Amino acid sequence: DQLLWVAIAMVLFMTGYLTTTTFGTYYFKYVYGDEGMYSPFGAVLVASQLLGYAIFPALSKRFSRRTLYTAATVLILAGYLVFFVSPTQIGFIAAAGLLLFIGDSFITLLMLVFLTDTIEYGQWKLGRRNGAVTFALQPFINKVGAALSTQIVAIAIVIAGVNPDRPADTTASGLLTIKLGMLVLPPILIVISYLIYRAKYRIDETFYAQIVSDLRERGQLH
Repeated sequence: DQLLWVAIAMVLFMTGYLTTTTFGTYYFKYVYGDEGMYSPFGAVLVASQLLGYAIFPALSKRFSRRTLYTAATVLILAGYLVFFVSPTQIGFIAAAGLLLFIGDSFITLLMLVFLTDTIEYGQWKLGRRNGAVTFALQPFINKVGAALSTQIVAIAIVIAGVNPDRPADTTASGLLTIKLGMLVLPPILIVISYLIYRAKYRIDETFYAQIVSDLRERGQLH
């Protein structure tokens, strides 16, 4: 049951995150007006994620997983808000990207921890370990998220009525459709993912320690 809820939360999160990144080239071509600025934005994405991965271990020693997940979600939502309301200037966009992708890196690492913890939980509850199946689930979830995000972007681009040969002809409603698809739908999916985690995922640090202790007492864990 815990693996199921983690999988659902991960699919929703990855769909939202990948929808934003997939929209990137369209945003910079049609809304920003300079497709070449997507490369600097991509550099901000990579740098932000590397920074998030670097500082996460230190933060995880001081704060609980639930606190970190909540803080990461707040960072992401703040990034989307800054991105949506700020003028189309690379400085504001870079600041928004920094917030977005640091938060994303935290949640990506936390989801991996949650998946790993379900292995012991499954052994504790069902009497068997399913490590291979559990870890095989992550790439599958990433592929599902990528497929769903691609469909969302394709539908939004059709609705926006963009013309690749004449980007300047895109209407105001078409530009708004791109912004909504990139900056409004994804955070909705990410919030739903967070709410599922808070409502359904029960394996916190205390419960996990109890699981490990019980398994050791049974002689099922060394």
